[in-house]
Amino acid sequence: MPDKNPQPTYKRQRFLLSFIRQLKDGVTATDIQKLVFIYTMHNKSEFYNFVPYRFGPYSFQLAEDIDILCRDNYLSKEGSYIQALGRYKLETLFPVMSERGNSLIKKAYIEYPYYAINSEILENLFNENETVNFINKRKEYSRQEQMLFTIGYEGKNIESFMNTLIQNDVHLICDVRKNPLSRKFGFSKTKLQHIADRVKIKYMHIPALGIDSDKRAFLNSENDYRCLFADYAKHLPALKMQLEDVYSLLISNKRIALMCYELKPEMCHRHVIRDYIVNTYKTGSTDL
Repeated sequence: MPDKNPQPTYKRQRFLLSFIRQLKDGVTATDIQKLVFIYTMHNKSEFYNFVPYRFGPYSFQLAEDIDILCRDNYLSKEGSYIQALGRYKLETLFPVMSERGNSLIKKAYIEYPYYAINSEILENLFNENETVNFINKRKEYSRQEQMLFTIGYEGKNIESFMNTLIQNDVHLICDVRKNPLSRKFGFSKTKLQHIADRVKIKYMHIPALGIDSDKRAFLNSENDYRCLFADYAKHLPALKMQLEDVYSLLISNKRIALMCYELKPEMCHRHVIRDYIVNTYKTGSTDL
């Protein structure tokens, strides 16, 4: 345990560590996800967000924080079993569900059925009549019409970003960043592709459609952005092959999202790509 840093740096990690310390006998990786999820929902906590995953509600950030706390010797992890290290006075006690295992998962599903829509174990937990309710909930987020979306991750965590895509039945992320790197957890290419795959969304990176970072270095006004995007639009004929690739992805996947950083599409080159596809191929489009 680092002497100069008796507690983790981030508040959410301190919360998680305190939560696990309260569980004196330790906890499985699956159970801690569900316990923190139910605590979060009941108490409107903002430390973690969750997505519907293979076994119900899951936070990629929470899993990452567990790995960090294990690395820094605040926690130990043997297999899927997690325990807090060291002896500490418990200053904060959190309301923790008594259920564990399948009983805990069932409780999360029943109270928050949205988070069961990607579950692979429904039939193991519920009878046929009960399962119908979750299948109907899944159908609420199913869409048939072809649609080209745009989305930026500015101001979003990875779970809220993925939930927006899931709730709009987006089948593929089309990353149009030149350099798909981010200091924000979950949004660099390799990690983003991994997370998207886990929630059954495909990922494609088309770097040729990005804008070089040096062209963005001195953008200080709306007029600067307008000039940048006007220049980008002039060069679209040279990107015809990549733009045709985007349309092919739309045809084959029906619902795809052009993804970049900026929250507002008008402040991002993705709106130029969107307008080209819409005007050329007469397809539907909306911004998320």
